[in-house]
Amino acid sequence: MKKIMIFTVVLIIISLTLNVNAQTVTEIEISELERSSRELILKQLPYTTGDIYGEQKLILSRKRIFNSDLFNPITFQLSAQETKNNNYKIFINAEDSGIFMIHPWEFAIRKTTGLLGEKFEQKIRNPQGNGLSYLFALDWSNDSYQDYGLEYLGKKGRIYNFNYRNFDRDLEFNQQDFKSKGDFYQFSLESIPTAEIKNQYSLKFQENDYQINNLIQKQQYLIPVYNLNYDKSFNFEFELSRAFSLNDNYNDFNSFKLNLNKEFKLNNKSRIIADFKGGFSSDNTPLNYQFTAGGFSKIDGGIPIRGQDYEFAGTKYIKNTLEYHRMLWRRDLWGVIFIDNAKIAAADKEFGDLSWENDAGLGLIYYTFLGPIRADIAFDNGNSSPQFKIGFGNSF
Repeated sequence: MKKIMIFTVVLIIISLTLNVNAQTVTEIEISELERSSRELILKQLPYTTGDIYGEQKLILSRKRIFNSDLFNPITFQLSAQETKNNNYKIFINAEDSGIFMIHPWEFAIRKTTGLLGEKFEQKIRNPQGNGLSYLFALDWSNDSYQDYGLEYLGKKGRIYNFNYRNFDRDLEFNQQDFKSKGDFYQFSLESIPTAEIKNQYSLKFQENDYQINNLIQKQQYLIPVYNLNYDKSFNFEFELSRAFSLNDNYNDFNSFKLNLNKEFKLNNKSRIIADFKGGFSSDNTPLNYQFTAGGFSKIDGGIPIRGQDYEFAGTKYIKNTLEYHRMLWRRDLWGVIFIDNAKIAAADKEFGDLSWENDAGLGLIYYTFLGPIRADIAFDNGNSSPQFKIGFGNSF
């Protein structure tokens, strides 16, 4: 009995010590917003008043709010100030982003590059201030579509998305023409449980007519997809999916792909970026669901082999990229030299049967308050016309 009493007293002392040393959030102050309610930001935070303060939670809060795309990233500020008794007060200075744009420069660049690629995309951000946004996209290329969607920002950074797309594709890959006309419905959920991890779950129902070699057949698939992105000292991403065929014309098939990216800082004026991509799918994957590659096709879901035409397809691929970045005469202006080498193999081929596609090119990055704007020109050993691309973010 005496031992039990001593053990109980020790536990009480430890509990009191932890409470004394705990750093508690005593107040969360949010600037007044034009459209959104205070609660829209509060429900993104990993803590409420009275919870234990932690630096990682502050980083997570910032990442969730940035990822929501509903608040102006240029003016957004989030900080913590220590108060009496080892407690903390959280300050959030936010303003709603524009309904149609974050900034006129960003709007002009994105729309110009989109129109050059024969497409128009628009997000109407949170017009009622309740976290609900509207999406619309139109493409009039050979891979044409109309897309309509809804996006809702829920609790803890969860983003719910529903979209409908009607498409009409008339494309050529591996010197083989195919046509695909139909539509799909897709529901997805994105979550950020920690500052380093982003999860995305989606479920798609797609129905279309598929024409190849003068044969037309109906395709119906139900496709669940899981994507994980880890970003800390390096970036790692992988995606798993399975397509369940809902008719007898085609079989089920699986798909897996991954991406590993690492930056190596040489000094304050130079760095090297190494990027590896790979993937494989079932041998019975139809051509219109296979991996595609060539050119600056990242925005279209392809694997960018920047000096090539967008004309490759296959059930497996490997791609390596090395980039050397060097600061020029200004801190916000950098030059780039890059090399891509890749293999993408059809179902009846092995990697050993193919030679490497080797490309190289030059780029220029301008770091703006909206993010990096990048222009690239890529060459295929001088054997074809150079490929050119300008836009936000990286191109590999």
